[in-house]
Parts: sequence; structure tokens; C-alpha cells
Amino acid sequence: MVRQHFLMNFIAGLIIAGLVVVLTGCGAGLPKELKNQARALPDAIKTGKSQVDKHKDKYLSLTKSSEFKAVEEYALKENWLQKFQLAHDELNRAKTHYNKDVKPLISKNKPELAQEVKQQIDRIKKILQDAEKLARAPVLRFSKIRKTIDNAEGLLSRSKNNAEQIQKIADKMKTGPMLKAKADFSDLSKKINTRFAPLLELERQSRDHLSVVDTEFARRTAGSKVDYAAFTDSVQVLSSGLVQAKILEKKLTAEMAQLYSSYTKILKDMKEEYFVTIKRESWNENSDYYDPKFATFQRQVSPELYDTLTDDKMDTIASITAGFLGSSFSSNIGSLWKKLSINPTEQWPGRGHNAASFFVADSKETYFHKYILEENGETRETDWEQVDASFYNANLEFLGMAILTKPYGVFEQDRLTQAAPPGMAYVGNSKYGEWKKDNTGNQFWSWYGKYAFFSMLFNMRPSYYSYNSWNGWNNNYRNRQPYFGKTKNGLKQYGTSGTIVKQSPKFQTTNFAKSGGFKSQNASVRGAGPGLRGGGPKNKGK
Repeated sequence: MVRQHFLMNFIAGLIIAGLVVVLTGCGAGLPKELKNQARALPDAIKTGKSQVDKHKDKYLSLTKSSEFKAVEEYALKENWLQKFQLAHDELNRAKTHYNKDVKPLISKNKPELAQEVKQQIDRIKKILQDAEKLARAPVLRFSKIRKTIDNAEGLLSRSKNNAEQIQKIADKMKTGPMLKAKADFSDLSKKINTRFAPLLELERQSRDHLSVVDTEFARRTAGSKVDYAAFTDSVQVLSSGLVQAKILEKKLTAEMAQLYSSYTKILKDMKEEYFVTIKRESWNENSDYYDPKFATFQRQVSPELYDTLTDDKMDTIASITAGFLGSSFSSNIGSLWKKLSINPTEQWPGRGHNAASFFVADSKETYFHKYILEENGETRETDWEQVDASFYNANLEFLGMAILTKPYGVFEQDRLTQAAPPGMAYVGNSKYGEWKKDNTGNQFWSWYGKYAFFSMLFNMRPSYYSYNSWNGWNNNYRNRQPYFGKTKNGLKQYGTSGTIVKQSPKFQTTNFAKSGGFKSQNASVRGAGPGLRGGGPKNKGK
């Protein structure tokens, strides 16, 4: 009977595999939509050439109008007519790329070429867009210069207003946030100047372009020859310059504000949760027909049990075997089965079923952090926050450490992401405290009131950072690598394996400590996320 069930399963597998092949068209190739996009390119190139000719005809017709006479010198000087030939050159380049780079890939029709095909299609589409832009340029340039000729006085007024607004923004920033930041953080003058350089350059350019507009308008008023092309370009630069100045104002204001805040993110606790989905497949061993029924059991399990259940070498974890005197249950994981709290016959289907197998259908791992957040001297503790497996694994050694710090007088992009003892990144900054000497003449960092939290983090009695430990971190570890410190015996002081955290009453009560985290010598993420194990009829051998 077991052999009969196995044969039926094997035949069913062949039928399903055959259906898959039929439904996928006897093998996978490039996605249909991608092939359609590629095959549409020749027509798009042909249409592009037709559009270029239409733009050219429109332009040639325009050259015969009375309005064109005033801009003819600019058309000749800038060679507007050549734009159409350049557009055709681009379209010919697109055709060459299609024949050389796209067509062969489509002929191969292999799914692994999909990304390359997409890149080539995007490349040709960009060429088509550039060709269209070139073809439109002459008429568009004509319209802009004609607008300048017809509305010079209005454009002069608008340009003056734009230049004035740019100047106001620059002056406001120079005498406000920029001046204050440089006064408060003199050591950051170079970085502050670098950030403000684009706005100051914009201010200079606006003066130059306004001078061009003023000069050309004065020539117009005096009846002299006017360079309307230069007039037009300067008007456009001033218009776009004001938009850019407003963007820079907002950006710089936010960046200067960053210097006046600080925060620290301390890893307070860690935990792992493991879940498995156990599936039971049952059948009637005495029946000539295979009619399986399934039941599902979801359980949260310990790390040790999870490791056992997700062992790839184990197809089934338990079974019910039919016998002359009745069915009997056996476990392939020994006494660990009891920890699953599964009644083997729960939700039993009846109908004469007398055999079953149990297997792991799915597994999932979830990871959590709890943090102490300090911001401008105020602290709070977070609830559990789920993190991904890679982040959890990357921070396993940093319990009790600051994994993210942004001190006062530091820009966001310069914040510290290398783990360090909490508050270490604040030491040496007069915003937080000052250096003092103990009875032996050694220097230690004394925190100001609301930052004294850092000295009380690990023990009931206050502890302080010495100048030597801070200086060593500042010169050799800051922004480079995690810093754990060292005891006189060469052991780590901070972090998950550090003596300070292990001996701290505050960290002995954490979930990590209670779950045996400090005792584990090789703590690591087990499977980096959800997994699906083999199971079901194909593995049961019935």
C-alpha cells in the first residue's frame, strides 16, 4: 500500500510538471511586454524622423515670415538649421544601437537577458527624446527671442525683481544663520562656507546677468544695436536663479539648525522570536485511493528547538504509523516534540485515516531592539522595535553602546554610526560638561546636570570617562571603527561582551540577559529571515 501511494504521488508530480511546461510555453523567455517594447523601437525611430522633418518644415515656413527678420542674425550665428541634421544623426544612432545591441538580444530570447534588454531600450528612448528636443529647439528659440523683443520693458522689470529677491535671500542667510553658525562654531567655518558657496555664487551670477539685461535695454532705449540673444539668456538665468535661491535658503536653514541639536541612540535590549508552521498530512493506509488531508499548527519556539526543526536533513519530525493493533505515534526529534504542545490527533479528519506524517512547512524569525533615546538632554526608552536580520546581526556585540550619535555642532551627514560607549562622542564638547582633575591629578569628564544620565547608565554609582580613554577613542576610533575599551587585563569594557555591561544591574534584568544572551559565545542570527522547508506528499514515501 505504501508503494502504491508513492507511485500515485510520482505520477501526479509528472502531470503537474507537464502542465507547468505547457502553461509557460515550453520554456521561459524574455517577458512579453519587454519584447513588445523592443519591437516597437524601429517604428518609433521612423516616427521620430518624420517628426523632425515636420519641425523643420515649420521652421522653414517661419523663416519666410516678416517676424523672422529681427532674429535672423541669431539663427545664423547659432546655426539653428543645423539642429535638424543633429536630430537626424541622433535617430540614425538609435537605429544603429537597435540593430547592434537590441535585435540580437531579442533573437536569443533568454530570461536572464531581460535586464540588459531593458537598459538598451531605455538608452534608445533617451536618444529619441534628445532628438525631439533638438528638433524643437529652433522654433522654441525663435519664440523666446521674439518675446524679449516684444516685451523687453516687462522682462527688465521682472529681471530686476528676481535679482533683488536673490540678493535679499543671500543677505538674509549671510547675516542670519550663516553668521550665527560661524560665531557659535568657529571650527566649522570651512564646512559652513562650503555649504553657502552655491548661494553666494548664485548671488554673484545674478548681479552679472542683471548687468547684461540693463546694458542691452539701455542700448535699445538709445536706438543702438541690441543683443537680444544675450538679453533672453540672462532673463532666463535670473528667473531660474530665484527658484534655486529659494531651494538653497530652505536647505541651508535646515542644515544650520542641525548644529543646535544632539541625540544618542543606545541599544538597551535585544530579543529574537522564532515561529514554525507544522503541517500534518494524514491518509488511509488501507485505501486504494490516495485522499490526503492536512492540518496546520503554528507555534512560537525556542532558539534551540528552532535550530532542530529547521535542519534541512530532516524531512519529517514525527509520524503516525498504521498497525494491526492500531496506529502508533513516533517522534523524530525525541522529547523535543512535547515542547510543541501539539496533540498528534487534533483536528483528525476521520474517514478511516490511520497514518500521518508531520513536517515543517514554514519558518519565520523576527528580531527586536529596545533603545534608550537621548535628545538634547532628555531621555526616553522605546518599546520593542522590529529590525531586519542583517541589522540585528550587525549590532549583536553592541548592547549598552551608542549605535548612533549626533553631537551638538555636528551636521547630520557627519553623525557617528560606529558604536561607542554612550556619551563618549559628547566628551570634550563644552555644551555637555568640562574636564576636571581628581585627587591624583588625572583628568576626567564631568557632565553638566541634564547630561549626568551618561554617568549613571550602568551602575547606581556615577562613573566618568578619563581623558586618556576619550583621547584614544577620538584619535584612533572616531568615525572609523567600534570602540569597546579595555580593562587592565585586556578584556572588553563595553558592549555585549564587555565587563561593564555584564556586571551592570540595569542590564542583568534585560530580556537579552534573561534569555541567556550573555552566556552565548557565538550569538548570531540563525537564518536571516523566513524560510520554507521541503515537505508534503513528495517526501513521505507512501
